[in-house]
Amino acid sequence: MQILCVCLSATIQRTLFFDSFSIDSVNRTYEWREDASGKALNAARVLNQLEAGCSLALCPVGNDNVDRFMNLVSHDHDLYVHPIITNGTIRECWTLLGGKHATTTEVICDDAQDFRHLAGAEAEVELLETVREYMQLFDALLFAGSRPTQWSSNLCARICKLAIDAGKVVLADFCGNELLDTLKICTPQIIKINEDEFCRTFGGKHQTEEELAKTICKKSAELHNIVVVTRGKNKTLAAQDGKAFVCPSKRIKVLNTTACGDSFSAGFLHEYLLEHDLEKSLKAGTRCAALNAQTIIPGAIK
Repeated sequence: MQILCVCLSATIQRTLFFDSFSIDSVNRTYEWREDASGKALNAARVLNQLEAGCSLALCPVGNDNVDRFMNLVSHDHDLYVHPIITNGTIRECWTLLGGKHATTTEVICDDAQDFRHLAGAEAEVELLETVREYMQLFDALLFAGSRPTQWSSNLCARICKLAIDAGKVVLADFCGNELLDTLKICTPQIIKINEDEFCRTFGGKHQTEEELAKTICKKSAELHNIVVVTRGKNKTLAAQDGKAFVCPSKRIKVLNTTACGDSFSAGFLHEYLLEHDLEKSLKAGTRCAALNAQTIIPGAIK
């Protein structure tokens, strides 16, 4: 099995652990780490922990700090990256863990003026051509994460269509206009987003769980596909061709919620490609999300 993971928003992520954390005071960390990250990169890491060498991450990376990013990749034995070099800077993210309430707080430095330059038309052409070439060799596409503003507004749709036209399974983990524009030209076999993203994209905010489940079923029936809506510690709701499925979450001691959704996507897609069984796939995704929540590494299950 070979899965291509596409990420338009690669990240250098620093995770810091605190015994306690207080606003307006000096806080000292006793443990921290730095990782190459981003939604699809996190998923790729989990996939390779499930099955060694089964996944490659394709992502644009800014030339201002690409050496720092690729150095992190080279020391990560579960991550393989094909970089598309662009102008500008890879974004950074800081995750603050711990404190008396065992919280996870993310701080993202993203899309500030002059922080990243235009990616360039040549880089976009290279990205699309690379996806096209890999789709002749890979079994599936996992496309996750937001589209930075320097990329064409229809880029997500074009990437998904390349994979679908090649007859590959596509899991789309993005939302909003990017997802709606994608659905105008092609339908990913699997849409996996969280509850807030689903409601913002398709409407129905502040629904009861029963109403939300009905809306998910209606959307799945309309699209003739699988729609999976994760809900944090609450049970996951899903539908396949309009048929409802429910999967309870695992009750665990949480250390870090970062990349739990990405880990779910990885576990779900890996199992789905093996068995094409939605119920088993939901359980596999839930298991991977729970394992990830117990490690400080973003997108790790061991």
